[in-house]
Amino acid sequence: MFWPSRKFNLNSLRWRLALSYAIISIVVTALLTGMAVRTSINKSMASQKEKAISSIAGIEAAFSDSLISSLDPAQTARQLGLSAGGRILWLGPDDRVRVDSYGDTSLSGRSLTLPPQLKNAKTANAQIFDTGKTWAAYTTAPLSITDKPLGRLLLIQDLSTLRQEYTQLQQRLWLLGGLFSILLAALGLLLANSMSRPLEDLTQAIERVKAGELNQSVPVTGSLETIALAAAFNNMAARIAGLDEQRRAFIADAAHELRTPLASLQALAEGMNQSSAPRPKELAAFVRQTKRLSRLVCSLLLLARLDNPELQITKVPVMVAGLIEEAIWVIKPLAAERQIKLCIETSKEILIAGDPDWLHRALVNVLSNAVYYTPAGGLIHLRTGVEQDLAYIIIKDSGPGVSPDVLAQLGTRFYRPATARERSSGGTGLGLSIAKEILTLHKGRLEFASPPDQGLIVSMLIPVLPSEILDSDSVTTL
Repeated sequence: MFWPSRKFNLNSLRWRLALSYAIISIVVTALLTGMAVRTSINKSMASQKEKAISSIAGIEAAFSDSLISSLDPAQTARQLGLSAGGRILWLGPDDRVRVDSYGDTSLSGRSLTLPPQLKNAKTANAQIFDTGKTWAAYTTAPLSITDKPLGRLLLIQDLSTLRQEYTQLQQRLWLLGGLFSILLAALGLLLANSMSRPLEDLTQAIERVKAGELNQSVPVTGSLETIALAAAFNNMAARIAGLDEQRRAFIADAAHELRTPLASLQALAEGMNQSSAPRPKELAAFVRQTKRLSRLVCSLLLLARLDNPELQITKVPVMVAGLIEEAIWVIKPLAAERQIKLCIETSKEILIAGDPDWLHRALVNVLSNAVYYTPAGGLIHLRTGVEQDLAYIIIKDSGPGVSPDVLAQLGTRFYRPATARERSSGGTGLGLSIAKEILTLHKGRLEFASPPDQGLIVSMLIPVLPSEILDSDSVTTL
C-alpha cells in the first residue's frame, strides 16, 4: 500500500507548499524591512540636514559678531563647536584652514579638499556621508562681514549615535521578520497539511478499493475542489459497491434459476433411462424444461447486451399502433390457448422515436407477463394515449395483483411476487426487468400500479416524437 509520507520530502505537496510559504514570507519580510529602514533613514537624514543648516546659520552670525568685536576667533569657534556638538573650521576664500575649534595646529594654513557636493561656497549646504564606521554631517555656510567675503565656516558633526540607533532598529526588524517568517511557514505547513490530508485520505481509500474493499468513503471536507473530489469519489465508490452487489446477486439468482430446471432435466432423464417403455408425459416435461432453459439463457444474454454501456440503438420514428399490432400478433396464440380475452383501445396516431426491435421486445415481455399471471378466461386490457409529451401504453390484467410493498420490487431482476413463483407459470423473472432496461435506453420508464381487486397495471412511458422533425417517409409501422 502506498501513500505520501509525512517525513520531509520535496516531492510531497505538503512540504512543497510549506517551503514555498517560508521562502515567500522571508522574501517579503526582507523587502518590507529594507524599505522601512531605508525610508526611516532618509527622513532622519533630511531632518538632520535641516538642523545642521539651521545650526550653521546661527554659528555664522555669532562668529561674524565675534570677528567684528575683535574677539579670539579660535576661542569663539571652540565655544560654538561645543554648543553645536561638532567641529568648526573657518576656511578662507581659498579653502585654507584659518581656525580649527579642536585647536589642531597641523591644519592651520592647509587647503582642504571638500566633496563635490560642498563645492558651492556661496550658499549654505549640508551633506551626510558614510565613512564606513559612522555617519558624518558636513555643513558649510558663507562667512562675510559688512558684505566682505571672508571664506566660509565648516561644521562637522559625528552621527555615530544615530547610526547605532538605526543598526539596532534594523536588527530588531530582522528579528521580528524572522519570527514572522517562522509563523507564516508554520501556518503554511498547517494550510498545506489541510490541503494534502484529503488527498491522502482519498489515496488510501482508492488503495483499499483496489484491494477489493469496495465499501469506501472519505470525509467531505476541505476546499471546494477537495469537497467536490471527495463527493465524486464517494458517489463513484457507492456506485461500484452497488454494481458489485448487483453482480453478486445476479450470479446467485441466475445459478438458482438454472439449477432448478437442470435438476428436473436430470431427474426426467434418469427416469426415462430406467424405463424401457415410452413415457410421453416425461418426454413432454423434458421438452418444457429445455424450452425454459432456452428462454432463461436468451434473457440473460439480452440483459448482458443491455448492460453494455457501449450499446447503441438506432432510433427511428415508430407508430405506436403498429408496434402494438405486431406484439399482439405474437401474444394472441398464447392468450387464445389460455382463453384470455384481449381488449385493445388505441388512440389516434402516436409517433415515438425508438428502435422498433427493442421496443417490440419490451412490449411482448409486458404482455407475456400479463398473460402468464392472468387466470384462464380472464381479460387483458390495453390502451394508448399521450400525456405531457409522453406516449403511454397501459396493460391491465385481471390477475390477483400485488401488494403495495411488492410494487417497488417489480422490474428487479429475478424478482417475482411470492404468489406467482410457481415454476408452472413459465416466467423467468427477467421479462419486466428487460422491458424496464429497454425503456430506460429510450429515456422512458416503466411504472406499476395495483389497485385493490383490479389486477396489475403496467404503464410503458416513452417520449413522443416532436411533430416538427417528422418525416413521413421514415416512419416505421412494423
